Amino acid sequence: MQRTASSSWRCPGRYGSLVHRLSRPHRARTSLVPRAAAAAPVAPSLPTSTVLDWACSGWAGPDASASEASWDRRRRPASPPQLRVAVADLGPGRGRGLMATEDLAPGETLLSVPLTRVFASDPDAELHWSADMALRLLRARHRSRALAAAGAGAGAGAAAGSAVQGAEAGEEEVDWGPWIQALPAHVRTPLEYDDDEVRQLGCPYMQEEVVGMQECIGACFEAVEGELAELGCGWSDFLWAVQVFHSRCFFEPTSGRHLCVPGVDMANHAPAPAAPSAGVGVVRALSQGWDAVAEVAEPPPPEPSRFALVAGEAGIRRGEEVTISYGGWPSEAFLLLFGFVPLPGGGAALPGPSEALTLFGDGREAAAWALEAARGAGAASESAVDGVLAAVEAAMPGAMLQNLMVTGDGVDGRLQLLLDVVAGANGAGAEGGAQGLSRALVRRRVEERMRHFVSGDSTDETIAAFKSSKRALCEKVLSML
Repeated sequence: MQRTASSSWRCPGRYGSLVHRLSRPHRARTSLVPRAAAAAPVAPSLPTSTVLDWACSGWAGPDASASEASWDRRRRPASPPQLRVAVADLGPGRGRGLMATEDLAPGETLLSVPLTRVFASDPDAELHWSADMALRLLRARHRSRALAAAGAGAGAGAAAGSAVQGAEAGEEEVDWGPWIQALPAHVRTPLEYDDDEVRQLGCPYMQEEVVGMQECIGACFEAVEGELAELGCGWSDFLWAVQVFHSRCFFEPTSGRHLCVPGVDMANHAPAPAAPSAGVGVVRALSQGWDAVAEVAEPPPPEPSRFALVAGEAGIRRGEEVTISYGGWPSEAFLLLFGFVPLPGGGAALPGPSEALTLFGDGREAAAWALEAARGAGAASESAVDGVLAAVEAAMPGAMLQNLMVTGDGVDGRLQLLLDVVAGANGAGAEGGAQGLSRALVRRRVEERMRHFVSGDSTDETIAAFKSSKRALCEKVLSML
């Protein structure tokens, strides 16, 4: 399971459809960082560590024996588990993260959050998934504040930290206040970019993605602006909530849902070249036995499924940060949703670990460009372009010719086939024949794209990192040609 990193920017029905997709993801790396020397003792440095107790409520904790119930079967709040991780301030420029407060064994469960306390998207929502989640989060915040006010008046302050537990509990029955209070006050993503910052991106494909995302979320806001006003919320609240979910959600393929997991959402992405020290996953409840008992007697409620954060194969030393992998994505995905671009350490001008460069948005653009470049005789005719695409379809039936790219490992096979088709028909007089022409076309296009990533014109550090990673990939590919 990876952090959310691809999306269809789908507006509400009355605003039409804006569909923009990111580059195809690479497989996430799963290797783990070796043990480091023991660090100094670490104590929780922020009161937000209490959100971990709230999130894991009902879990007996890492020291529970196999015979102990891991969930309060009568749904009464259990005492907080004795956790071995805490929220910590990581220092200037790094924000917060999870830190091990004791040595953690390989495979040890660090956090276990019932799915009743996981804020999940609705696959059937009319709005874009993040906009729908944002609206529901603001409803939950409004309700939590009302509960807190009522509890304060009645002397029942504990009500603000309670939740209805059990497999049937819905989000409207849970007071999400403790988690909401622990969320960052601001997350900046390209949703906030102005026209000049969009221009600084340089890459027309990325600019299209950003503008599409901004238009989609703007249209979603217009669709729910009336309800937001009733909650005392405006654009800034909505934008905050959307960016919270863009930067903190996991995507579960089996259900098609985006999941924001309190507590686990505090874990940062492992900075390159380090590998993540922990992993995540959903632990499904077993209900067959419960169903069988239900036929003859009233059973205790079944244990809910849980979302777990688990130490990796190398374990984690006391004082080390607990990190996960947000996925092996190109820099577009990190910038668009997470608001940062991971780069290799050491100050070297190297591309990100899973970097990719889109050379053409689709097959038609690629065919038209390649024919013109190969022939040097002006724009290609529609019939010529159609002929190239037909040849590609015949050789690779059903291929989706979107986001044709290069990586540090070579040229996208779909793009290579298309260029070979063009070169085969036009390479008789070229140096090196058809193969030489195909190679020359790749080089020419990479050089063209590299000019989109000139350095020195970016005032935003994240945009500068994005362009640096792309430029470094261009240089690497050119050195291979």
